[in-house]
Amino acid sequence: MYTSHASAPEARLLCVHGSATVGRFWAPLFEAIPVHLDVAMPDRLGCSRGECWPVGAPASFEAEARHLEPYLHAHPEGVHLLAHSYGAAVAMEIALRWPHRVRTLTMYEPSRFAVLFHREDAVDERDQIVSVGRMLISWVVAGRWRDAASMFVDYWSGPGSFQSLDERRQQVIVSNMPKVAAEFEAAFGDTTPTARFAQLDMPVRLLCGSASPAPVRRIVAILADILPNADVVELPGLGHMGPMTHAARVRQHLPEWLVPAPVGEAA
Repeated sequence: MYTSHASAPEARLLCVHGSATVGRFWAPLFEAIPVHLDVAMPDRLGCSRGECWPVGAPASFEAEARHLEPYLHAHPEGVHLLAHSYGAAVAMEIALRWPHRVRTLTMYEPSRFAVLFHREDAVDERDQIVSVGRMLISWVVAGRWRDAASMFVDYWSGPGSFQSLDERRQQVIVSNMPKVAAEFEAAFGDTTPTARFAQLDMPVRLLCGSASPAPVRRIVAILADILPNADVVELPGLGHMGPMTHAARVRQHLPEWLVPAPVGEAA
């Protein structure tokens, strides 16, 4: 876990990373960290270096949320949440369970796939992500972890992306495949009614890359219609891993509740 301690912080910012990464995923985004926030970047369940998630062991949004729940009590007025992909799906669970502890939500392409499952206008996107997820799960069970890792990275980042990584990074991702498979199962088994997300009335910023896979772009569009206090920013040319690959551009589009005041204004 990485934590940045501000002097007399105004509030805590809890960052929730996505699949096959760790809390330090967020570090490039905070090269110019707002000094008014205390930033926590914990590792999610089973994601710390050296951990090995057992093949077939279940994961759930609830377990992930409860793992991070202690971070919600760092400030009397609650925390801001910044989250990516599966981590953003977990952040939504946190906000549903403890809405009085969540001041704002900033999410880059939440992987809350069940949002697609009962929409007649999202059949293609649903079928695409289910096909990818089921194939990955079957390969993990069959011991084909490297094949699963290659497909996973190339789906989210483009063909050839896995091979472009150095061997050390490839091996780290390969070792994460059992947890990634469990996360797909958790997302596919989600029974939360989509209408329930209308209860999330805190300010929400939804970020989306124009080059990202269709399922997550469709989820962002659906959530934008459901969440009562949300706005959407699409970043041209960016993909699903935008917070890592284009941290400076994503940082420019963080909402005002996370962005520091211009130099001199605070004085």
